[in-house]
Amino acid sequence: MAATGSRAVDLDILRRSSGLAVDDEGRFLVHGEPVTHARTLEVLWRSLRPVPGGGWEVRIGRESASVAVEETPWAVRAAVADGDGIALWLPDGSREPLDPVTLRVGGDGVLRVTLSGGRTGRFTRAAQLALGERLEEDRAAPSGFRLALGGRRFPVGAG
Repeated sequence: MAATGSRAVDLDILRRSSGLAVDDEGRFLVHGEPVTHARTLEVLWRSLRPVPGGGWEVRIGRESASVAVEETPWAVRAAVADGDGIALWLPDGSREPLDPVTLRVGGDGVLRVTLSGGRTGRFTRAAQLALGERLEEDRAAPSGFRLALGGRRFPVGAG
């Protein structure tokens, strides 16, 4: 019985020290090095899940490994004009429309948005620069900015 308990502890240590991480630019890393193999990335993104009580893991079959994520794995990599709206490109290869009502500027000056399923998206530098072309100063807006989109102007939130 002791060997089984010890083995469970050893597996838990391995899971927590996997070396997997997602950085603020939405890149999967292993021990600080970017994962570049397309099929591996596809599997990692497809298997990424939040852990009850906080944190993230990848689960493939019966195996799992923790993933270090500072804020959110959902980095908005690109913000591209799409008709009257903006399409957001996410690191898992998916795209979804920007809901301008959920756009906000964090205390660190980085744009964030609420994505489908209530997930928080954090803009990468490239995406923030792309969307920045559509931002206008507005002292009445909580963040001091508004987004011009589809003939309308949306105040950008703060926080």
